[in-house]
Order: sequence, then C-alpha cells, then structure tokens
Amino acid sequence: MKKTIIALAVASATFGFSQTVFSDENYPERDIEFIVPYGPGGGSDNLVRALQPKIEEALGGTLVVRNISGGGGAVGYNRAVSADLDGYTVTTPNNANFTLEGLGNVDFAYTDLEYIARVVVEPYVFASGNSLEWDDFDSMMEYIDEGGRVSVGFSGVGSSTHVTSVAIGDELGVNFQLVPYDGGSAAVSAAMGGHVDAVLLNPSDIMSATQGGRLIPIFSTGETRASAYPDTPNLKEEGYDFVLDQWRGIAAPKGISQEVEDKWVEAVKEAVEDEDFRKFVEESGAEVQPLYGDELDEFVRRTAEVMIPIAQDVQE
Repeated sequence: MKKTIIALAVASATFGFSQTVFSDENYPERDIEFIVPYGPGGGSDNLVRALQPKIEEALGGTLVVRNISGGGGAVGYNRAVSADLDGYTVTTPNNANFTLEGLGNVDFAYTDLEYIARVVVEPYVFASGNSLEWDDFDSMMEYIDEGGRVSVGFSGVGSSTHVTSVAIGDELGVNFQLVPYDGGSAAVSAAMGGHVDAVLLNPSDIMSATQGGRLIPIFSTGETRASAYPDTPNLKEEGYDFVLDQWRGIAAPKGISQEVEDKWVEAVKEAVEDEDFRKFVEESGAEVQPLYGDELDEFVRRTAEVMIPIAQDVQE
C-alpha cells in the first residue's frame, strides 16, 4: 500500500511539473512582462507601446506592459535584472543603465542585462516654458549672466536626463537649479505649468508640448540638429564641445537562452520595418537605428565608457 501511495505522489508531482515548465522551442507559451521603468506617457513608454502590437504579431505572443517607476528607472530595472532567466521578463534599456551605476544608486551593473536590440536613437533637447524673459539660447545665457537662475526639470534622480543636465550645466558654466520628476510627462507638465523654467528630455517626451506652443526648444545635444527641430541649434553650433544622444532598446536579465534571444531579435527586425512604427518614430523626433548581436554589445560597451564616468563626476 505504501509503495502505491509513493508511486501516485511521484506521478502527480511529475504531472504538475510538466504543467509549469516551458520550452525555449515553443517560446512564448505565456504572457511576457515588458517592464517600462518610468511612468506612462514618456519616451520609453510611448516607444514600447508603439512596438507592442508589432512585436506580438512577429513573436506570436502577448506582451503585458507594466510601468514600474521610481529612482530614475532604478526600481523597474532592479525588477527586470532580478527576474527569472526564462525570457518572460524584458525591459527597455537606455543611458540610465549606465548613469544609475555611475551614481552608485543601484546594486546591479549594466552588464547584468542581456541586450537584445537597440531600436531608436535621439538627442536630448532643452526646452523652456513660453512665458519667460528668454526664448532662445543667447537670451537665456544673457539672462543668466545678469544674475537670473534657471530651474530645469528632468525625469528622475539618477536618470540620464539628470546626469546630462548636470553635465550641460558644467559645460556652459551655469549653475542650474535641478528638479527631478517621476518621468518625462510629469516634468513636461511642470514646465508648462510654470513650476520649472525648462526641461531636459528627449524629442519624444516634449513633442506634443512643443507642437502646441507650450514649450519652446532652445538647443539639442546631437551631432547634428534634431530632425524634429531643424530650426533649433545644437550645442556644437553654439561653440561647445558637447555631443550626447539617448537610445532605447530591449533587454532581458543576463543569462536567457540563445534560442529565446534569437526569437526576440527576429521579432524586432520584423517590427521595426513596419511603416506605421517608422512613421511614429519619425514624428516623435527619433530615428530608427537598430543594432543586434556583437555590434550592439560593442555599442553598449562604448556608451557605458562615456556615461558612467560622467555620472561618477556628478556623484563627486
């Protein structure tokens, strides 16, 4: 009788196990959690939601987008890094991966993520409210030279917009009053409401506000002028040796299988060719510049070597 009970228990356990284990070959077999480490409405959130239906179609699965904000991305990234290595949790990396590490705000390193794809690249844009004493770069610098103080909002302590704001202030020799917000959309709302003078964000964060005349683009940080703001100079044109772009992509916790990563790469390659998606990216002021595999790994390494020291200097 005892042997029969043991046999039934083993059979039951085996059956239960087979119900919860998923194979890489049949991936995806359940919903995939896509963590956006910022609040709704910002550049990362908008990109993920524009990609979502294209990825779902190409991958043959369902993405559940979750906004987990806090700490300039630290809270959401920590959850992603700590997730199971089964491919059912992904996130959207950007320069914050490096700045959070450089500031010492997280316990993980950028190398704890498996970078699947770079999707878009965009510059940072400094934009002001529309009711200030200044409305372009020269008049802003004149205002500051005469003793004016400029308050600048950005998306979270430790975010790349935080570190870049500090770096720009150092480059210009300006002591900005820096004000963190829980995501790009919150910073934009603050600037439109007059709670801060300006914001340092990406084109996708400020597009609707600038199109509506509620914010005025003052300068950008790209190698060339931002495609969305052809009449707005970059810092190089203003005589400063400062060039820095944001990027956004897809990553998973380090250690997912090569088979799962390959399926994601193929899905992203298909998704970024979609005409509607490309139109969305163009209208948001970014550019579709996908990278995968070794080229992506090299890009991530080079960008980390630039961003982490900047963040460390800010910390000091």
